[in-house]
Amino acid sequence: MVLDVSSGQGARCAAKSSVGEATTSACSFSGTAAKKTTTALGAGFRQNLLARLTQFGRTGLGKRTTFSLGAGIGIGSSEGSLHFELQEFMDSGRKPVPFTAEAPTKVLVLYKTTGGGHKASAQALKDAFEENYGRKIEVTMLDVLPLCAPPFNKSDMYYDFMVKHPFLWRGAFAWSSTKWGERVGFAWYKVGLVDNLKKLFLDVSPDLVVSVHPLLQVPSLAAIRQLQQQQHRPRKIPFATVVTDYTTCHATWFDKGVDKCFVPTVETKEFGERRGLSQKQLVMHGLPIRPAFSKLPHNKAWLRQRLGMRRNLSTVLIVGGGDGMGPVEETCVALDNRFGGAGQIVVICGRNKGLASKLRKRKWASNVLVLGFVSNMHEWMSASDCIITKAGPGTIAESLVCGLPIMLNNFIPCQEAGNIPWVIDNGVGDYSNEPDEVASTVLGWFKKGLRKMRKRALALGRPEATYQIVDDLVELIKDTRWEPFKDGEMSKDLAKFAVAGS
Repeated sequence: MVLDVSSGQGARCAAKSSVGEATTSACSFSGTAAKKTTTALGAGFRQNLLARLTQFGRTGLGKRTTFSLGAGIGIGSSEGSLHFELQEFMDSGRKPVPFTAEAPTKVLVLYKTTGGGHKASAQALKDAFEENYGRKIEVTMLDVLPLCAPPFNKSDMYYDFMVKHPFLWRGAFAWSSTKWGERVGFAWYKVGLVDNLKKLFLDVSPDLVVSVHPLLQVPSLAAIRQLQQQQHRPRKIPFATVVTDYTTCHATWFDKGVDKCFVPTVETKEFGERRGLSQKQLVMHGLPIRPAFSKLPHNKAWLRQRLGMRRNLSTVLIVGGGDGMGPVEETCVALDNRFGGAGQIVVICGRNKGLASKLRKRKWASNVLVLGFVSNMHEWMSASDCIITKAGPGTIAESLVCGLPIMLNNFIPCQEAGNIPWVIDNGVGDYSNEPDEVASTVLGWFKKGLRKMRKRALALGRPEATYQIVDDLVELIKDTRWEPFKDGEMSKDLAKFAVAGS
């Protein structure tokens, strides 16, 4: 069908239109017929297109402009033409959705609750989206674990068991990192999950899908590809990976089908290159950490007073992770003996209530503060002089932003093993799993002075990484989202979606 919009003559149907295999005869494009013809595109699209095309046509393509709706959408005149694939805007078999430039932008962030780091990274991204873009972008975090078929829907339990028995985890990690293990493992893992992800994507209709877990690239991309084929869409839902491991990574983090892959370090970027990802796909900003770490208080004495700490004592922060992992009690006792009452120890036990209760009942020579799970970790880190923790990537990244020298005392085999030499080689910390050696090393730092280590840590910290990742994700949405009209004018990005007419 051709719409003559020149000289205000109105729209007339001079040919015929086809959508897929369905064809309609020539007819007058007005009233009810116009509404029926453009129902699939939505009322917002119809209003933007028909009400404002005349003005654009005269100024943008010439005095006599035609609009054609067939297997695609065409706008043209004697001075030029543009063509767009119509199926991109169709959603066959589903209720039509109004097409408006002001439609809410939806971001779906996928994670799995195997360990606490993946959810923390997802929450950091969500918080940064909401802080920078408010209601313009609707962010949904989803734990994919319930969507998995048995036995993978219980993988959080298996993971917790295996990391407590390192030989099991090392074997599983090594086997699944091989090509054969990856192929066989995903063939089983994808059963049921891909179909559930397809249903999820249809229900949510996201403008962007983000993964913060190594096992979600393959099934998510498979679901997106199948949806694209079934609905005959020339453009797929954009997909991005945010790697939350610091140095040693599982191979499944990197899939060549992603639009963007955000990595925290040079080591992870090089791994991605070895896996076949291009320079355009790989982006290095840093690890996503809570936005609060970009707004740290600068007055340590004032902060200590507000948190109920002694203002002038050398302070060590001991963090055992969300579950209070590691030799926390033994380390605390060794430090207390070394300090001899001249220091301060803050112990964060996480969800380990038994450990917290046990530590509170002890008598200490030093000033010891025992805490459970805290939501203001950035304040406790800012108020401390150094930290003792396991080699989790999130805690390392947060410590660097706070300028804390890092004493590592535990690690999860494989994915956290590489973090230890990284910390040591960069001169920002050390490692020992012996509580007495840990205490001796930390007391040695205080005697020598922490200024140089703090300076190196601050240089490696990336407090703006989360915001940079979020801004790049928004640009990815803009590059792949169809928005031809805004405020009555054609979008600047129109050429990215168009091919020259013949």
